[in-house]
Amino acid sequence: MNKLASIIIAAVLAIALLGGLAAMIGGGLLGTIVFIIGIPLAFPMSTSIVVLFFAAIIIRTVLQKRRERREMRAFLRDNDQD
Repeated sequence: MNKLASIIIAAVLAIALLGGLAAMIGGGLLGTIVFIIGIPLAFPMSTSIVVLFFAAIIIRTVLQKRRERREMRAFLRDNDQD
């Protein structure tokens, strides 16, 4: 009887711990989503500046890669003609 009671108690505690862990993870994910949605609403000017900063970096990188590709094609074309 003691073994059965200890197994049941261990199972209940394990379920409670796993449920608590799931609640923490779920709460963390929910908090993250609310944070990501809430920051632009709370600080629209700061968020706009950050978004523009990263957009400028991304656009600059894309344009630089295109220019490098174009220069490489021109270089290879010039070498093929020789």
